[in-house]
Amino acid sequence: MKIHMQNIKKITRNGMLALIVGFSLISISCERKEVPTLSVERLNEIYLTNSPWRLERVTVDGVNQTNIYRELVLSFTRENYTSTNGRVIWPGSDTWEFVDEEKTVFRRGDGILVTIQSITIDSLVLSLEWESNSIDTGRQLAIAGNHIFEFVK
Repeated sequence: MKIHMQNIKKITRNGMLALIVGFSLISISCERKEVPTLSVERLNEIYLTNSPWRLERVTVDGVNQTNIYRELVLSFTRENYTSTNGRVIWPGSDTWEFVDEEKTVFRRGDGILVTIQSITIDSLVLSLEWESNSIDTGRQLAIAGNHIFEFVK
């Protein structure tokens, strides 16, 4: 009986050793693919151009002015943007380009600087300074002040 137990222990030990060696060989032979990590700058660009962005809320100097800009939709490509219902503050189409290394500020073709306050795959908060009130046929088109635009997908 003693010999039999020793053989079982030997087989078990050899089997475990074979399993360890086998798994080691498999893991060495498998090609490791590194998942590229994207910089914050690159994510900002990718998320921004993953359009369209639909307006959820606008404040001007801390006061809710969503009603003036309701139904605003922005769409970005790598060099241009288009707006629907952007009124004077967001012209129908224009160019844009990042002006800082972190890619958190961009300049539109009309010279207006826009700051990306936050951005995720499904939400975008932009701010800009608008210098004058605009009224057309009794309808307010824009309000002067610091605008914070909150968009969603």
